[in-house]
Amino acid sequence: MISPIRQCAQCGGGLRPKSVAHTQTWGEGIYRVENVPAWVCAQCGEVWLSAEVSQTIDRLVAKPPRAKRYEKVPVYSYPAPAVSR
Repeated sequence: MISPIRQCAQCGGGLRPKSVAHTQTWGEGIYRVENVPAWVCAQCGEVWLSAEVSQTIDRLVAKPPRAKRYEKVPVYSYPAPAVSR
């Protein structure tokens, strides 16, 4: 897998090929795709997906195959800031 970029745009660290789990929202749904080929910054951990990989994920969630498994995901609200008086 050839990296489209050699350095992380966030911190300048080196990128390494790695398989990752990617979470994609689509409409009201949340899709988790495992074993996604990505470039991961060795310094800050930022994940970069190629355009080809992103397009493959988009096609997959637009017409998903049978799921490998289902997971329950809790949803939280970020606490509202305290109002000073």
